[in-house]
Amino acid sequence: MASLAIKSHSYGFGVALIFFGCVCLILGYLIFRSGYLPKAIGVLMQIAGLSYLTDSFALILAPAFANRIFPAVLVPAFVGEASLCLWLLVKGVNVPKWEEKASAGRVTGA
Repeated sequence: MASLAIKSHSYGFGVALIFFGCVCLILGYLIFRSGYLPKAIGVLMQIAGLSYLTDSFALILAPAFANRIFPAVLVPAFVGEASLCLWLLVKGVNVPKWEEKASAGRVTGA
């Protein structure tokens, strides 16, 4: 019975990583398009999303293979997430561009 619970947790974790990979892909796209953060961080977040998707599908479909590719998948995911975290902690968003877009939205009839 405990083995069944552990296996179902592993599959549930893989499914959760699929959703998290999709979130990273969408976040990377939005960062890339917005201009509030560097485009390189958006690209790195998209690569992180693809890494999470690769790992999660491997975790569900071929668990033994997932254990072998995990170190290779971990590096791009860590670089993408760490770069976003460090940029937001150290530099933040581009406030003048943020205010410019906000005022343009008010003028055009929002």
